[in-house]
Amino acid sequence: MPSFPTNSPMRSGLDAQLGFLTELTRRSYDSLRKLSELNLQFAQQIMQDVTDASRNMLSSSDPFQMTAAAARATQPATEHLRHYQQQLFGILSGTQLELARSAGQLAPQASRYTVAMAESMARDGADQGSATREGAPGRGGNGALHSHH
Repeated sequence: MPSFPTNSPMRSGLDAQLGFLTELTRRSYDSLRKLSELNLQFAQQIMQDVTDASRNMLSSSDPFQMTAAAARATQPATEHLRHYQQQLFGILSGTQLELARSAGQLAPQASRYTVAMAESMARDGADQGSATREGAPGRGGNGALHSHH
């Protein structure tokens, strides 16, 4: 059965890593929510533009009016597309900035705890190794080191 670290450096390291992953997940979820809302809004605008253009074209009495109605319909669709691209770029660049900022703030802390955890594990390993070499009871030995060449 795995044991969970109870010493402070290891616990703090795991807490720091969990905090980083939680923040990363929260930021990613927020960005995906914004993208979904933007895509839905854009789809609704385009559908409305197509509906309006179709209505105008069907109400035209001659081919020239139909052509003019189709040409007028491209202007709102083009404007909605331009607005969509600006919003998309804003969301993506904002997300990148937020993730970089979060990583920059949390990574040094996680790094410090990772180093402390590695040092703690090295000390624990050295302590266990010296106990085995001394022939401690229950450590599987008579005190002799076995070498395999």
